[in-house]
Amino acid sequence: MTAYPLFAQQYSGFYRIQNIGAAGRYVSIQNDKVSNDSKSINWTSGYSVKTEVDALQLIKEKDKDSDPGTVLYISGSNNGLTFEAQGLDTKNLIKSLGQGELNLLKGSKGELYTSYSGHPIYMLDFGFDYPTTYNGRVCCGVATASWINKELTTEEKTYVRWTFKKIDNANEYFGVKPTEGIQIGEKYYTTLFTTFAYQLPEGMKAFYIGRYDFNRQEPIAELKEITNGKIPASTPVIIECSSNDVATNKVTLYDTISGNLNPVTSNQLKGNVFCFIPEGGEGPELKHVLEFDQSTMRVLGKLANGELGMVTNNDKALKVKSGTKYIPANKAYLSINKKYTTATANGIKLLQTNDYDVAASISKVTADEHTQQGIYTLTGVKVKEDNNTDNLPNGIYIIDGKKQVIR
Repeated sequence: MTAYPLFAQQYSGFYRIQNIGAAGRYVSIQNDKVSNDSKSINWTSGYSVKTEVDALQLIKEKDKDSDPGTVLYISGSNNGLTFEAQGLDTKNLIKSLGQGELNLLKGSKGELYTSYSGHPIYMLDFGFDYPTTYNGRVCCGVATASWINKELTTEEKTYVRWTFKKIDNANEYFGVKPTEGIQIGEKYYTTLFTTFAYQLPEGMKAFYIGRYDFNRQEPIAELKEITNGKIPASTPVIIECSSNDVATNKVTLYDTISGNLNPVTSNQLKGNVFCFIPEGGEGPELKHVLEFDQSTMRVLGKLANGELGMVTNNDKALKVKSGTKYIPANKAYLSINKKYTTATANGIKLLQTNDYDVAASISKVTADEHTQQGIYTLTGVKVKEDNNTDNLPNGIYIIDGKKQVIR
């Protein structure tokens, strides 16, 4: 009989992790902090270790396709795994628990565990009372094998087992879900900020905010397109979609975290990763939010005339909790100097590059007209020294600081 060596399964790529228990929930990185209770685990005990790790949330299957927190870059093997997502990896998470020397391992039945002083400490879904959950949210937990064997029923023990699902754009995918409630014509607009790089499909576009001019009656900013559709990691963008259905807005993830792409320069947008607000008895040390400041922040929305802009009053672009507004997780916003608070209070009109150039040229010509006469093209070229329109080719011109159509 020939003996064959047993090799540990190797990982390198993007996966999701789903619990095998009845709820079938997915792991999602929602914070990079752990509670004081989690930090006080008695790791040397063979029985009493039982706690929740609040940074690892479990979400319902219907929500996972558009949640960047479920997109885990997994490397290593069953004998030593690292998960990276939302700028956090499991080694740092374990270190924040006070146990930097632990490795995450995978058992033969899909159990995820660490080992300390000979005691296996397993990760599990604590939602044994499925389908009931606390505020629709359940934390991952850790517990020793002895506690699991003594306290859990046969059915409940399935909550210790997990399955790895590779993101392949077929059975598993990540897609863009417009959530700000913005539809203009047949297009939908949303913002996105992820720590992984991705490629947009045909029919979707990504923009960042480049130049801006707030010193005018109608403040404007440039929507500059990323023309190759390749979005580097940690790049806040505004995305144009042809649908609000996440299944039709699938993107292709790069095989590495960075995607080996050069960063986008001169991007005025900023991104936010986490928006975790503790519930119930969870300690305030877990709170990880960015509060919306109306004097220095603008979010994506519609202007009063229905055009796309950065505004102060789109609650669909914010997370509202107990009357306080926050920048949602994995969303982008525009930070402005406080001196422009009043000037941009009614919103900032977003113009694609060509339109922005025209608007900026008109502004310059209008300013020049205070001291000079003449007729100008929209690009600022002076074509007549006076205001006589005779013999002008048909077109649009700037005369006395105003646009006029000549036919």
